[in-house]
Amino acid sequence: MTTFRTWLAATRPKTLVAAVAPIALGGAVVVAYSRVPGLWADQVFVLTLLSCLGFALCVQVACNFANDLGDSLRGADTAARVGPRRAVSSGDISPAAMRRGIWIACGLALILGAPVALLSPWLLLAGLLAIACALAYTLGPFPLAYRGLGDVFVVGCFGVQATVLTAWAISVALTNVAMPWAPALLAGLGLGLLADNILVANNARDYETDLAVGKRTTVVRFGRGFARNLHGFNSVVGLACLGHVFGWAPMALLPLALWQHLAFRKASQPADFLPFLGRAAVLMLLATILCVTATCLGWVPADSLWMR
Repeated sequence: MTTFRTWLAATRPKTLVAAVAPIALGGAVVVAYSRVPGLWADQVFVLTLLSCLGFALCVQVACNFANDLGDSLRGADTAARVGPRRAVSSGDISPAAMRRGIWIACGLALILGAPVALLSPWLLLAGLLAIACALAYTLGPFPLAYRGLGDVFVVGCFGVQATVLTAWAISVALTNVAMPWAPALLAGLGLGLLADNILVANNARDYETDLAVGKRTTVVRFGRGFARNLHGFNSVVGLACLGHVFGWAPMALLPLALWQHLAFRKASQPADFLPFLGRAAVLMLLATILCVTATCLGWVPADSLWMR
């Protein structure tokens, strides 16, 4: 019998920061650039943010379930793989049960996201597209992860899309707040690049097993040397984007990011890359916390490019 702990592990809790961070950042962008006093305490603002958060968490879980199922069906999760235990390939959860889990997660996402979806048909369409992309990552006739599009998916969906849609939903819900398109897009890009380092570390770890089953990730296509360069690019440019939107606060993490990158460049064996999944998630979380803190304390400079 499948236990609650097995299902909890299948949600991959450490990856859920990738769902929480862009929602928080989307709210911070609106607060920083609307200059509306007391917006954090506004009931409509809070309820809209919570609806976006519930939707994002459920979509992330559905994506993780779909990834577990898809990699098992395509033979990517074998005994040779280094990393956390996968539920379907190990037999802990049957494929049929995992399919039900995916549909339940998608259903919960629609329920929790309904207050936002009702604000605009465009927001409803964007939400449905987000779910479709999450499932298409490893399932369907054209799985994105197997076509070298995983990095584009992470930056676009868990960075730009989630951040921008959150800010847009809030601006629609609050009629006195204009949508800050430019800073929301740039902040989402920065966060997406930091989130992509979780995938870069994952794919660098799984290089040999992915190559064996034809999973054409960018690391398989271009090698671990490319992964090392991409890791550094994501770290520096990601923080620079956030610094441009929120001021100096996120740039305080640059020494930590460089330390992580230098250690990443020394990794060579699959097991060597394991710690960097958690480290990338921590950097992403810390960057989000600093951006939100800078917003709450009024540190976002009024003479920013976007405020001129």
